[in-house]
Amino acid sequence: MKPVYLLTIILASVLVISFAMIALNKDVLQKEPPKWLPPSSLTIRDVDVKPVEVTSSRIEVNVTAYVNHAGARTQNATMLIRAINSVTKLLETQVSTSIPETESDIEKTLSVSTNLIVERNGGYELNILLFDNGSIRDSGAVNIQGLNAMTPESKRSGVTLNNIDFTVGGVSAGKVSIKSDIYLENKGPEASDDLKLIVKAREANSNLIADKTDTETGVILNETTSIKTVQLVVPDEYNYMVVVELWRGETLVNTWEKPVLLAPTKTVPKESVDKKMNLEVSKFVRESGSIPQIMNTPTAYDNYGNKMAVPQEPGFEIFAAISALIVVFLVRRRL
Repeated sequence: MKPVYLLTIILASVLVISFAMIALNKDVLQKEPPKWLPPSSLTIRDVDVKPVEVTSSRIEVNVTAYVNHAGARTQNATMLIRAINSVTKLLETQVSTSIPETESDIEKTLSVSTNLIVERNGGYELNILLFDNGSIRDSGAVNIQGLNAMTPESKRSGVTLNNIDFTVGGVSAGKVSIKSDIYLENKGPEASDDLKLIVKAREANSNLIADKTDTETGVILNETTSIKTVQLVVPDEYNYMVVVELWRGETLVNTWEKPVLLAPTKTVPKESVDKKMNLEVSKFVRESGSIPQIMNTPTAYDNYGNKMAVPQEPGFEIFAAISALIVVFLVRRRL
C-alpha cells in the first residue's frame, strides 16, 4: 500500500473517532465541574426557654433554638443571645455558642442550645442572632417575665401550713399560757427534710415579742400532715399575732401568721371615739432561760363573750380597807 493511502486512512480514522467521542460524551476528555449550590441559609424555626437553677437573686435559663439549615456548608456559624432589660432597655448580658456543620446538600433542622444567667427580679427580651461567615443570616426574639415568682432552690421544702389551733392552758399573775397545735402538710413528691420551726407571739399594736420558742418538724412523708405542739406564755388582755417560721439551716424557707385575740372588741356606736390603749411594757419583760409558772385559774365570761372579774383570795385589799376605817374613826373623835 502506498504511503499516501495509509496516511489518508489514519487521518480519516482519527476524525471518525473524534466525532464519535464528541457525540457520545462531551465530557470524556474533561472532569465534570462541581454541582452548584446556593449560599448557606440559617433560619430560626422555634425557641424554647426553661429554668435550670433558681437562687434568691439570679436564675439560670436554658435557651434552645431550632435552626433550619439549607444550601452550602456553613463557615464558623454561631448563635448569639442578648438579654435586654424590659424596663431600662439596656443590655444585661449576652452569650454565644457555635452552630454545628451539616452536609452541604442536605436540608436539616438543628437544635442549638446554651445557658444564660440573669437577675431574678426582672423581665427580659432575649434577642437571638444567627451568624455565618461573619454575616447575620436570621434573627428573632422571645420575652421572659415574672421570674421573681419562681421559688429558689433553697426555699423549696414542700411543707405548707394548713392551720393553727390555740388552747388556753392557764392564767396567773396576768400571764396566759397558750398551747399552739401547728398542722404541717407535705405537698412535695418526696419526704421532707427535718426542718426547724420558730414560733413567736408578737403583740398586735406594738410588735413587741412576748414569747418565742422553737421545735423540729421531723421528717414528714409526702401527702401527709404532721401536728407540732408548742407552748407560749404571754401577758393577758392583749391581742397577738402568732408567727410561724420555717428554717433550713440559716435560710428562712417560709413564714405564716395567725391572730390570737385575748382582748376582743365589741361593736360600738359610730359617734364614739377611739380610746388610747395603755400598754404596760413591764408585762412583756421576759427573763432569759425561764418560763413563768402558770396556775390553772378559771376565767369567767358573760353571755357576750366578755371577761368578767373573778373573785380572788384576800390579800393587800383587806389591809387597805382596815386602814380606811381607822382613819374615819380618828376623824370622828377629833370632831
